[in-house]
Amino acid sequence: MAMTSYARAALCERARGWASLAPDDELSELERKLLDSHLDRCPACASFALEVAAVAKALRTARPEPLPQPVTVTVWRRRPAYASIRSVGAAAAVALMAVGIAARAPLSPIEQDRVDLPRVTNFSNTAPQREVELINRRTQNEVARHSRFRPDREGLATRPI
Repeated sequence: MAMTSYARAALCERARGWASLAPDDELSELERKLLDSHLDRCPACASFALEVAAVAKALRTARPEPLPQPVTVTVWRRRPAYASIRSVGAAAAVALMAVGIAARAPLSPIEQDRVDLPRVTNFSNTAPQREVELINRRTQNEVARHSRFRPDREGLATRPI
């Protein structure tokens, strides 16, 4: 069974990527063995790996040379055309809301009576006696929190010192 050219190209591409990482010792043991195996079978990738290693060695041994002038990079930051439209639109929305709120008349007494406020249920009256006792103890602990001594009453929970 022959290997297709696409699979061969994918293997060579992966091997060339590994060959680029090999001079810096950035390959795992498995990747190193796979690269060596591929280089034994593929002369094109083997010559590529030798070239990469030679270039890396030449760059490491070469002396740095000063540049004749410093490198400058100009960055053009243009404000998008729609940025001003966004800010104008936001300002218009805020102004429209302010006008709408200011134009709203206060509720008449009849309308105030029709507004249903949410009812708050008081569950503390129906709580079992034990829960009320625990709530009282917790309140006492919070008041006596500054003390380093444990309270004399049994059952009072304190924070660790």
